[in-house]
Amino acid sequence: MVKDSKGFSWIELILGLVVVVLVAKILVPSIVSKQSEIDETSAELSIHAIMAAEDNYAQAYDHGYSVSLATLGPPPEAMPNSSLAGYLDNELAAGVKEGYAFTYKPGPADENGRIQSYTLTASPIKPGESGTKYYFVGPRLGEEKTNIIRVNPSHVATADDKPLG
Repeated sequence: MVKDSKGFSWIELILGLVVVVLVAKILVPSIVSKQSEIDETSAELSIHAIMAAEDNYAQAYDHGYSVSLATLGPPPEAMPNSSLAGYLDNELAAGVKEGYAFTYKPGPADENGRIQSYTLTASPIKPGESGTKYYFVGPRLGEEKTNIIRVNPSHVATADDKPLG
């Protein structure tokens, strides 16, 4: 085969392209897998942040736990108060962060109007891509307070699932 001195032959270009495609096929799945693990770790850290924010809110204000995640978000230009306490960033207060959606449900208020319990679930927005694990926290199961994060690998986690770790 005679090679033109001005560049590569078609065969050399095709072989180069095949090598690039094969390398991409090997690397892309591992990159997606790593991103999923990063999102799951971020979800676990976000759950801990929400739990700490709820505990701080309950101690700072005489309402018990908050009525929503938005209540724990930052105030626009004012001092924090019971309506916008400033314990969470805007993303987490909106219920979405790093590939996970967070669903917060306050429990019923007691005779003094204080919310004594809540549940929190975290689910991957794109299961398989942004994470494979589903999380659940219910700080009050019966009468016992608990800060146990429960996890389920295939569907929305509940209080019956195994603890994380």
